[in-house]
Amino acid sequence: MPSVGRAGIWIEIGSTRLLERTHDVCNTGFNFSQAQPPNGQQAMQGRKSYSPDVNPDPHWLIKHAALSYANQWFVTDRVFMKKLKAEGSLCIDADILGALAAKYMVARGFKKDAKKPKSTARWVKAAALLEAAATSTQPVHEAVRALATSLGRVAPARDTESTLLSAATKFLWFAGRHEVRILDARAVNALSEFSGESGLGCDYHRYSTAWNKHFKEHQSQIKSAIALLPAHLEWTSIPLDEHGNARRAFKHHWFVERVFDKYLWTVGTSGRGSATSFV
Repeated sequence: MPSVGRAGIWIEIGSTRLLERTHDVCNTGFNFSQAQPPNGQQAMQGRKSYSPDVNPDPHWLIKHAALSYANQWFVTDRVFMKKLKAEGSLCIDADILGALAAKYMVARGFKKDAKKPKSTARWVKAAALLEAAATSTQPVHEAVRALATSLGRVAPARDTESTLLSAATKFLWFAGRHEVRILDARAVNALSEFSGESGLGCDYHRYSTAWNKHFKEHQSQIKSAIALLPAHLEWTSIPLDEHGNARRAFKHHWFVERVFDKYLWTVGTSGRGSATSFV
């Protein structure tokens, strides 16, 4: 997991420090490659671990991602998927949305009221926007962009105009729009290396295009890894009485896609595919 500095701005990826907020709070026209670390170092200095000759072997790493996401699904995602919206309801629970934002590290894009630090007003506003976006008939790229812009106006953490792309994608996915590709700093790092493109963190259309392309290249390996999971459930945090529900979850296409997300997060965190602790 990247470690966030006291200001919540810089994250460490291996020996490199990057501005994570460039993915969550994108200035208009901002290019990810412009981010500069402290002390004048180059933003991606020491990224030799990402070069093609040392990229992690996807065969073993995808198996790790499958097992790791099985744990994450049970401990975290399953709970938010169930509680963010009551079954059969279109209403977003504002308190759960706030907890989701904190867990998935996008809450910093929503400034607290200094006079009422425990106020949930920002999450009530965000929940209303998410309800509208989740039921919108807009094409996914337009829905993501519109929600990201609207969320940036809820409780701006900065004085400049912001678009909360990472928050928008995460919120929409958990609200049921599983065709949305979750945009995360670590996934951006991995896909930027795979594709050789820069600036993916502030352009959802380009990001999702790269995501879809590389997902297709890994999909068969991911499905093969997931097919092995039922025989290894005793290695997970999933209790015996939930194994049936887990097996059913493994059959969903969104589960396959989330294993790919986990693979990207792992590659994007260390460059050599070290295990991640996020669950």
